[in-house]
Amino acid sequence: MMRTFNLSEAVLMIPDQLEDLLVRGAYLEHSANELKRLHREQTVRLETVRASQPPFMFLRPKDTRVAFKEATNGTAADMSTIEKALFINGKLSDHLRTRSKELLEKWLRSNCEEYRTGLAAGHYAMDWEQALDRFTEHALAFVRVLGSARNTAPAGYDHRRGAFSAAAYEAIKLAHAAALRVEAEIVATNAIAEEHDRVVGATVFNDPMPRLVHEPYAEVVGQIAWLAPTAAQAEFNRVIAACDDLINRELDALRGRVRYSGVEHQGRTQSYVEDAWDQLHAHAVAHSVDTAHLEVVVAQTERAYMSDVQMMPV
Repeated sequence: MMRTFNLSEAVLMIPDQLEDLLVRGAYLEHSANELKRLHREQTVRLETVRASQPPFMFLRPKDTRVAFKEATNGTAADMSTIEKALFINGKLSDHLRTRSKELLEKWLRSNCEEYRTGLAAGHYAMDWEQALDRFTEHALAFVRVLGSARNTAPAGYDHRRGAFSAAAYEAIKLAHAAALRVEAEIVATNAIAEEHDRVVGATVFNDPMPRLVHEPYAEVVGQIAWLAPTAAQAEFNRVIAACDDLINRELDALRGRVRYSGVEHQGRTQSYVEDAWDQLHAHAVAHSVDTAHLEVVVAQTERAYMSDVQMMPV
């Protein structure tokens, strides 16, 4: 198995069916270039013939008029024949390119470690977004219980002992537990990003995923229990405002970044196959075409695949 796509290795390893399609595609490209050259020549010839038309042709002898018409029609007919051949060539080339890319993609799945890794890494974006959903749920719950603790804390505060009521401490305890759950989700979410980066970091699929900032929410909530009511209220408000900003602004940006990463990843997997095919095709064009057999191979390719091409939409 190849670690990454390597042309020199691949040309020795690809299956015969794929190699046959690539070689036929190379012959078709050589044929298309030759047909385009002939078409350019015929275009010049037709322009030359038309430019040679003498003035007042209708007054010229019949033999002159017939000869000029035949020269014009003959050149135009030759051009039409070449254009038809180019059209067929193009349809065949498109068909063989599509089939060969499908075979190449299947072969890369089994024989290229980097491509297999890229395909397997595609699930990380979905995992990350699902983790963000879980984090959002816990963050919203944290804000709710934090708000409840804030509202409960002022009532029944014992200024002489400097202590909150039992109900306030219970509310703060619930907020502390909710904060621990939020922090646990941050760790779990960031672990997905870290695993993603570890797996694809040394490949062409490298795209570092963003991390959630690990704030010490539980520690902050625990410290509130020792503050005076006014200071506690200010700290409650600060943490709630920070969480609201995270939920309503930062998470949207993070989701957008992760979704963009998913789209980019899909594009990279497609590009991987395209780039590999381009290299194999260029190699076949450069090394697998014998011009002496050009007409024979092209004709045989037309016979073998024309029925498939005719079923393709025009």
